[in-house]
Amino acid sequence: MATFREVFANAEFRAIFCGFGLSTAGDFLARGSVTIGVYASSQSTGLMAITYALTFLPDLVGGALLAGLADRFSRKTVMIAADLLRAALVAVMATSGLPLAVLWLLFIAVRLLDSPFRGAQTATLSLVLTGDRYVVGTSANTMVANLAVGVGFAGAGAVAQQLGMSTALYINAGTFVCSALLIWRGVRPRPVAGPSAGGTSGWWGSLAASSQLIRADRRLRVLMWFAVVPGICMVATSLAAPYTIESGHGEAAAGALMGVGSVGMVAGVWAVARWVRPETRMKLLGVLAVASAAPFILCAWHPGLVADTLIWFVNGAATCFWVPVTTGVVTGSPESMRGQMSGLIFALLRVVQGVAVLVYGLLAEVFSPSSVIAAAGLLGVVVSGLIGLAWRRVGERPRSATANVGQ
Repeated sequence: MATFREVFANAEFRAIFCGFGLSTAGDFLARGSVTIGVYASSQSTGLMAITYALTFLPDLVGGALLAGLADRFSRKTVMIAADLLRAALVAVMATSGLPLAVLWLLFIAVRLLDSPFRGAQTATLSLVLTGDRYVVGTSANTMVANLAVGVGFAGAGAVAQQLGMSTALYINAGTFVCSALLIWRGVRPRPVAGPSAGGTSGWWGSLAASSQLIRADRRLRVLMWFAVVPGICMVATSLAAPYTIESGHGEAAAGALMGVGSVGMVAGVWAVARWVRPETRMKLLGVLAVASAAPFILCAWHPGLVADTLIWFVNGAATCFWVPVTTGVVTGSPESMRGQMSGLIFALLRVVQGVAVLVYGLLAEVFSPSSVIAAAGLLGVVVSGLIGLAWRRVGERPRSATANVGQ
């Protein structure tokens, strides 16, 4: 088994790791500040849900079409260009007095650029680190991302109240610029991966080739479906504020719960990467997926702030199954298609998350937040159980195109 010490000895990985952590913290600081600002001014969970959902839905297009740029152009160039363009767009968003519709359009543009960046970053990482080092490196990236999400969300309310939404957005723009500089200095250029398998090229050719790969490999199909589970569990973020208010706690408690969820995932990812052997990680996917959703059922009874904290922590810790799922998809794909395949699984995740956030927000206008959270937990248990059973039927031993899954 690879160790974190081995992974961080790689200079290219350190550059990717630091840049990713900075930009993610700034990104979620901005998202949280804007979402809280919209809710505070409108007192509408519907408008809040639409605003937050628009940060995810563009990945339906971006993941399917734009992530393929990472396989047709220099991946280092794609990452730097995406960072700088996002910095410029977020700086425009910081302009005071923008209509909400314009803010939404800029949000969409920023999110579209996330897909080619993530596809290029994931594909580059699979070359910088190989074998189990790639899984451990992805675990480290996931850990810093969730810590950054926790910091961003926890600080969003304070920054929005004390300094204003524009300041949060300018901070976000600065983190994107820092990320671009770290990648420019720390990541070496590599040859273009080339057209997708079979000699196809262009937007639709790349998408068609990846779709054909998924249809031909049942293991990849099942791994892709695991992306639905974290999407369903987005109820933990989207309704945390209304739920804590319903339970008699303040907005600070909502930020704390979201932060605890991120800390939980960091703990889970670290434990699995450090102590669980690669082949065992794949066997635990279904169990962990069920465990990530089940605790939310208890929210129907308002168990109290201490129990809520434990619920959110367990959800985050069990969501560590996402690391072996994504690394399995990437390493189970041809090198020339890894950017596109990474984009597709994250697109599926983001689309489900965006739809879930919107649906949960609208349902919370009619039903109590606690009942919506509990229903989402029950739905998550059923769906993850079915996917887990399908994974067991596929079998854990690698074969054919996915010979490196989980390694």
